[in-house]
Order: sequence, then structure tokens, then C-alpha cells
Amino acid sequence: MKDTNYLPARFRKAGVIFSIICLSAGQLMAQAAHSLEPVSRHYKTLGALDGSPTPGRSALDTITFPWAEYSKGALGNSLMRTYYLRPEDESKLPGLVKFPANSSDQTRAELDYMLQLQQKRTKTEIARAEYIANIGSWPNIINPMDSDYAENRRQLFYIAEPVGNWLSDQNFPAITQLLLNCIQDIRVTEFRLKRYFKRPRPYHLEPALHPLARINSPSFPSGHTLWAFTEALVFSEIIPEKREQFIARAEEVRWSRELMGIHYPSDNEASRIIAAQLLAYWHHSPEFVADLEKAKIEWALKRNQFAVHK
Repeated sequence: MKDTNYLPARFRKAGVIFSIICLSAGQLMAQAAHSLEPVSRHYKTLGALDGSPTPGRSALDTITFPWAEYSKGALGNSLMRTYYLRPEDESKLPGLVKFPANSSDQTRAELDYMLQLQQKRTKTEIARAEYIANIGSWPNIINPMDSDYAENRRQLFYIAEPVGNWLSDQNFPAITQLLLNCIQDIRVTEFRLKRYFKRPRPYHLEPALHPLARINSPSFPSGHTLWAFTEALVFSEIIPEKREQFIARAEEVRWSRELMGIHYPSDNEASRIIAAQLLAYWHHSPEFVADLEKAKIEWALKRNQFAVHK
């Protein structure tokens, strides 16, 4: 970098002013990137209901996720270290979200909504939801000889599939590394918050619910939805013109968890909120900022090379 101290004072002053303008513009763009679309239509109604305990159903408030159903893997993931997320920022996350009481009118309405989904879900919808249930990358699959290694990396790009299958780990290593680091924070955040809140699954409260799977970790927040929305926001920073498609993909993941009978809508809304906050907190990390910039540069330099073959 050139030394600018030799410049006349008026030019140095102008340079400072220009830098401030650029910084302010950058901050505004970052704030805009961290914002989220309006609440999903169905949750806009459910979220407006009273989430406080209801005396007539107070026995429900004694129910938490059963320790007997907790897996070692879920507990182990909560003990991992974060990559970009600083401890002082992570400590704020539990205070940003809250689930409605088990006995509340809101939870009752959410359970009724899920019972309606259960009654109406089609074989095609079930097949799609179960397919999505098997999507999701993990930070601890790092051995190239692992049979899941290639698939784990491929699934990093599920949210960005609308761009084209040429957007892949082989073609875009800088984006891949950014996503792998983000996935580590997403998984740690997911399981630490689940362990903190210990919310029972919907089928623990409503016997008439017949879930398409039984999950070995607490319900709040949804890990699939957290992964989907966080990745949608990260991809939106790299490819902003595709944001609407990325968010739509994340919304489908959200829907699938409710259709399967394994997540309350409020689990998914919490994940949506946390996703935006994770991105905001990551911008406090110089490592994230640097890796994101590498990913943006890689995309700018290589996208045309592969897009012509789509």
C-alpha cells in the first residue's frame, strides 16, 4: 500500500471523508443483508396468540425432552468449539428467542395446525419431506476416505441448487471452505440451544401426532431450519440476485419439519431469527470477513467459466 502522508492536507482530508462514506455504505449494506423477509403467513397468525402458561393445562408445563431419548451424538455436538462465532456473541443467543409454554394457547394452536397437516399430507409430500430430512452437512466428516465425505460436501450446496449443479465443492473450494466453517458454528449453536431449552417434541405433548420420525434431541430450535436459513443468507451475500430462490428453498425445509410432525412452527421461526443473528455476529469475526471476501472473489472470477456449460 502506498504511503499517502506526502499528499497535501486537503487531499488527505478528502480521502478520510471518502473512506467514512464507503464505511457507512458498507455498514448499511451489511445491515440490509442481515435483515429477513416477513414472517411466514401461517406463523404470523400462530405467533400472535398468547404464549403464556394456561392454568387449566398446567401439567403440560412439567414436560421436557426426555433424557432417555437424548443421543450421545447430540450431546457431543454441543461440546464442540465454534469457528467464527465469538463466545461473547454466542452468550447472547438464548436471550433472543423463547418458545411458548407447553400449556399456552399458542402451543395448542400449533399442535392443532400440525394435526391438520398430518391429516392432509400426501404421499408425494411425505416423500419430499423425508428426502429433505436426509439433507444436511456435518463438520466432523473430514476424512476423504469416509464413505460419507463426498456426499457431505455435496450437500453443502443444497440450498444453492437453483444456481446449477456446477456450483460445487470441486469447482469452488473457497466457497466450500467458508460453508464448512459456517456449518461448524451452525451445528454447535443448534445443539447448545437445544440442550439449553430442552423443549419436548410435539409428539411428547400430543399423543394423536404420528411423526414420520422420532428425533434424539430436543425440539427448539430446529436444526434443519437453522442450517437452511443460515446458508440461504450466506449464499445471498455471495450471489445476492438469487436471494429469493435461496430463501424459498429454506422455507421448504421449514415446511418439511412441520409436515413430518417433529417441529412446532415456533421452533422454525426461532431458527429463522437465529440464522440472521449468526450472520450479523459472524461479521464481527475478521476470519469470517476475510473468508467471505475470498468466496465473493472466487464467485466473480469463476462463475462465467461454469455457467456457460449449464
